[in-house]
Amino acid sequence: PAWGAVAPPPPPPPAAWSTPDAAPLRPAPVDSDDDFVVPEGLVDVERRSNCSLDAIVAVLSQCPTFRRTLGNGADAEAAQSDALRYLGAAFRASAGGTDAEVDAAVDGLRAALAARGNDEDGEGVRSELATGGAHLDVAEVLGEVVAVLSSAKKCRNSALVLRTKGHIHQQACKKCGHRNADFRDDVAFDELARSAPAAALVHAALSGTGRVAGTFRDAHAHAAKSCDRCHTPAACEVDVVLDQPAKVLMLSLAWYSTDQEGDDVAALLELVWRDAPMAARKVFTKKDPPKRYKIRQPRQLDLFAVAVYQNAHYTAFVRAPDGSDSWTHHDRRSAVAVGAFANVVQRCRDGPMLPYLLFYDSLAGH
Repeated sequence: PAWGAVAPPPPPPPAAWSTPDAAPLRPAPVDSDDDFVVPEGLVDVERRSNCSLDAIVAVLSQCPTFRRTLGNGADAEAAQSDALRYLGAAFRASAGGTDAEVDAAVDGLRAALAARGNDEDGEGVRSELATGGAHLDVAEVLGEVVAVLSSAKKCRNSALVLRTKGHIHQQACKKCGHRNADFRDDVAFDELARSAPAAALVHAALSGTGRVAGTFRDAHAHAAKSCDRCHTPAACEVDVVLDQPAKVLMLSLAWYSTDQEGDDVAALLELVWRDAPMAARKVFTKKDPPKRYKIRQPRQLDLFAVAVYQNAHYTAFVRAPDGSDSWTHHDRRSAVAVGAFANVVQRCRDGPMLPYLLFYDSLAGH
């Protein structure tokens, strides 16, 4: 059917993710926008416009730490969540199902995410999920998937491995020892994907001295504050204290234009590859962990996947879980082996395909 037409709902996922007396899944109907005009820069598509979810499923279904924590999906039965049941169906179909089965599961997952309720202003990602549009942001959709996992008690741990938790702490004045009144209590943070301008990472790559962790850390650096009592400038330093570094680290790159030089994209990816593996905590702070943790080595995470964007379309390059330099390009149901990461770089240079999300995990042998 044409874009905007109402499509029949996909079939329910396999019974393994539902209890015998579970209510049948009924995805929310797709809104009809017969008068909708495709904005300039977007690609008109048929009913399925799920490339963001396709990329997410391709990555998470093969992410070793996430899948090990989630298990085979049996724990999700009690949650009775349509979205979780479709997510499990998508994972299983990706591993050995037909293209139609994967499409049906991803269609159902999108509808179930949208059915969780519209955003207050009707302009957010849940409202967009309820349409057939080609305008879904992969990072926002990933946030919805993780929110669903967090809502189910027995699936919560799989969501927690993707998150970093900590707090921002303002120290007392180095000169007089006073603590500023506006920062008596630490400010907690809970992040899914730390972001940085892609231009900053390109600059770091071309300078020859920049590092990935330092670029993302600097993008969120807090300037030292002046003391309220003695008025000494920059006397109260602000630092980040990590409580729980992510076990699967996600980094988001903000491109302010899709008109980019292929050589810049290649330089960025080459830096990303050179800097891996790296300790997740270095993305957030230069400080060493508390003394009680010093007997442990920082958890080293290696580059596992890259979600890329070209012509209003998301795809993903995913590394072999055994840690070998062997990559596969996932574009909807197509999975093409591309070999070494150098070939990933070349494909992105030629596109150019813009790296949008970087995924890091602890891989076998690394």
